[in-house]
Order: sequence, then C-alpha cells, then structure tokens
Amino acid sequence: MLKTSLTAIFTGLLLCAPTCAAELTKVPVLKTGAAQPVKPEALLEIGEGSYCYAVDRQLRPDRNPPPRLIMQLRLKVTYRNPGQRPMIIPVEHTRTVYTSLAPGVMKPFKESLDLFGPPSVKIMKNLPADVSVESPVVPENDTFAVIPAGGKLRPLEEDVTLPLYKKGLHQTDLAGHRLYMRLQLNHQELAPELEAVLSDKWARFGVPWTGAVRTNTLVIDIPAAPKAAECIDKPDK
Repeated sequence: MLKTSLTAIFTGLLLCAPTCAAELTKVPVLKTGAAQPVKPEALLEIGEGSYCYAVDRQLRPDRNPPPRLIMQLRLKVTYRNPGQRPMIIPVEHTRTVYTSLAPGVMKPFKESLDLFGPPSVKIMKNLPADVSVESPVVPENDTFAVIPAGGKLRPLEEDVTLPLYKKGLHQTDLAGHRLYMRLQLNHQELAPELEAVLSDKWARFGVPWTGAVRTNTLVIDIPAAPKAAECIDKPDK
C-alpha cells in the first residue's frame, strides 16, 4: 500500500512539473533599489483679484487703441509634502496657465510674456555662490527651499492677467461666464552629476526633488459687467 502511494505521488509530481514551472514564472519578482522621492502637492488659491481697463498709450493720444478690460489675479500656491522625509526643491520655475469655460480638458493660455516664446530656466550645473554644498539652507538663500515631512512651504505668489475679451480666429468673451483655471509649475532641473552630489551631501536635510507640479482647479465666476477703473501697476511681490 505504501509503495503504491509513493508511486502515485511521484507520478503526480512528474505530470505537474511543466504546469507548476509555468505558474512559478508568473510570480512577480520584487525589485530592490532606492525609492523615488514623493511628489509635492500644490494648492492654488486667489489672494487678490480685480478688474481694470488697460490703456496702451501711444505717442499720439488720438492713436491710442480702446482700453482693454482685463482681470488681474494674485494667486497663492502652497506646496505640501506628503512624504516621510523633508523635500528640497529649487525655487526658480516657469509656469503654464491652463483655462477653459467648461469642466474637462483645459488648454494652455498664452500669456503676453510668451510673445517671444515660452520662458525657460537653464539646467543648474553648479551651485550659485551663495549656496553651500554642505547645506541647502545655511547660509540663507533664495535658490532652494525645504518642505518639512508632512508639512507645507510658505505660499509662492503668481500674478496672472487675462483679457476678458479677445479678438481673432478664436474670439472669446469671458464676461458673464464661469472660468476654470489651474497652473503647472516647472521647477529648475538639476544636472545629474550635481543632483548625485547633493543627494549625498544634503541627506540629513532631506531629499532633492525637481519636476513639474499641477495645482487644483479654481472656479471663477466673472460678472457680466465688472466694476473697473484704469489699471494701476501692482507693487512687487
């Protein structure tokens, strides 16, 4: 009886071999290596908002074009670090403003600053003179900021100006409509060699991070007839 049972077991293993081997190859293999830094979250809020008439003054007043009704926004972007380690980010960045008149797909808004092409920031290959390779915060500088683990960064301010009426092939009139807006901030890239050095030297302060961050979407209800006066330049941030 025992001999028969052993024979049956041995025969079953032989029959199972091809199938069992195939099943074993399906078992996922855990990859080892350093975890990627967590991406920061960005909360977008309106700090100030107003409407005004922008006057384009010419040398001859009789040639001045009609004033343009525009919306001026001073937006606040607050970064939050959802990770368990502090995050070190380059402060310098470019931005893209996305807008739409309905929920869903949003298109980039071409700002007046983009007339000669979108702004760009060069890759950082070397640290500026006021930044120490031993610390991102000592001495104090405006190049890097540290977001505490689970904490927030002091809000960044972004001034955005949008004309309420736009002529052209895709003519738009924002007055009396609901506008959806969000920002994408593209932080200055670090050269791989520099990032490797800083990851080692600044390990006790946090993890260097750079890349693109998109904010939440703002919903702005624009009056049909906004109260507006002539535009006045805002003070610097």
